Amino acid sequence: MLNSKIISKRNLRKGTPKLIRLGSELESHPAWKGDVSLTEGAKLLEGSTPFTFILSQGFDKNHYFLSFVDTDHKVKHRNVRIFLKDGDSMYMNGGSGGGGGGYESIENLVPSCLNCSASVCKPL
Repeated sequence: MLNSKIISKRNLRKGTPKLIRLGSELESHPAWKGDVSLTEGAKLLEGSTPFTFILSQGFDKNHYFLSFVDTDHKVKHRNVRIFLKDGDSMYMNGGSGGGGGGYESIENLVPSCLNCSASVCKPL
């Protein structure tokens, strides 16, 4: 009998329901801009106030970009990855190799990535 905690390669490729849920949450966020390049994202943010941000698709189904205007008015980009940790889906600030802890919601991740309070971060 197969242990329910084991994820088959086929199900991993399709995405577990928990990973899909966070991906759907991110893609329905007001900052979501879809499949725009980093250059296009920077153009969208050009002239915006610091801590304005957008979210866009990354290189694969669990990878996304958080692009934002920093305090120096330059547009910067952060990798965001959705992953499973102890059976729960989380957002991670960074690429596949680390760069931050796990966050249960995008509202917790964004202020951490932008180094600001949640009250000043705003979607474009």
